[in-house]
Amino acid sequence: MTTTATELIFLGTGTSSGVPSIPCLTKTKPTCKVCLSTLTPEGARNIKRNTSAMVRFMHEDGRESQELGPVANLDDHDLNRNILIDCGKSYYESARQWFPKHGIRSVDALVLTHGHADAFFGLDDLRSWCLVDKENSYSIPVYLDQATMDTIAVTFPYMVDPSRATGGGDIPSFTYHVIEHDKDFEVEGLKFTPLPVHHGIYMSTGEPFWSLGFRFHDLSWVSDCSSIPDTTTAKIRGSKVLVIDGLRETTHPSHFSIPEALEYTNSLDPKPERAFIVGFCHSADHYTEDKRMCALDVKGATEFRIAYDGQKITI
Repeated sequence: MTTTATELIFLGTGTSSGVPSIPCLTKTKPTCKVCLSTLTPEGARNIKRNTSAMVRFMHEDGRESQELGPVANLDDHDLNRNILIDCGKSYYESARQWFPKHGIRSVDALVLTHGHADAFFGLDDLRSWCLVDKENSYSIPVYLDQATMDTIAVTFPYMVDPSRATGGGDIPSFTYHVIEHDKDFEVEGLKFTPLPVHHGIYMSTGEPFWSLGFRFHDLSWVSDCSSIPDTTTAKIRGSKVLVIDGLRETTHPSHFSIPEALEYTNSLDPKPERAFIVGFCHSADHYTEDKRMCALDVKGATEFRIAYDGQKITI
C-alpha cells in the first residue's frame, strides 16, 4: 500500500431528486417541514444533493503540481490524491460549495457505482479538469462496470467517442477502465474491492439491477441498495466504517429504509465501529433522525450517524 491518512468528504448525501423538493417549496400553502427548513440557516443539513464523496489521501510519490511547481512549494492539500465516487446531477453545485472549503484542487480519478442519473449525469461538468483541447490536457481515469459503460455510451456518446461531438464546445476527456464485480482494482495505489448489491429490479424481467459499493482501507461504501447478497456481506465484514443507504423510515423497492440500514449493520459480526447513513429523501428530517442515532450509542455497539453534505471523516 502506498497511501496514508485517508479521508472521506461527503459531497452529497441525498437521494436522486435531492432535498429540498421544489414542488414542496412552491405550493400555495407549503407544509413540508423538512423542505421549508432548508430556507433557514438552522436547516442547512437538510439540504442534501445526490450522494457522492471524495476519497482523499496522501501518496508516497510526492508528485509535483503542474500548476505550482516543485513539491517544496506546495502545501499538504496539493500532495493529496482525490478520488471521486459518483458525479450525479448535482455534482457541479456540490463541487462549487465543498471543493474550495476543503482545499480540493484536483480530480485524479472517478469511480462510478451504477448507471443512474444521480450517479453519472455530472460527467460533463468534469470538462474543466480535462479539456481535450487544453494545453497539457489531462484525461481523467474512470472506473466502472460494463453495464455503466454501456449506459454512458448511449447517454453521452461524445464522451466515449470524441468524433460524435457536434463541435463548437469543449468536451471532457476520460480514460475508461471497465472493472469486474469479483476482482479488486487499484486507483492511484489505493486498493478497491467491488461490493455488488441489488438496487431494485428491472420491471420487465424481475431480474435485479446491480449497483456497486466499494471497500477501501477499513471503509465500505454502499450508497444504493435494496438488498445485499451474502457474498458481498462477506467482503464488507470487518470494516471499521460503513456508509450505508437509508432513504426514509418506510420501505422502498430500490433502497434500504433507515430501519433496514440499522438492521443490516447490526447483523454484521464484527460490527463496524461507525456507520453513516446516506441517500435521504425529504420525508426524513436530518436533525430528528441524527438525534435518534445518537440515542442508540452504547459502549461496544456501532456508532450510527446521519451523514451530511460537506462532512469530512477520517478513515
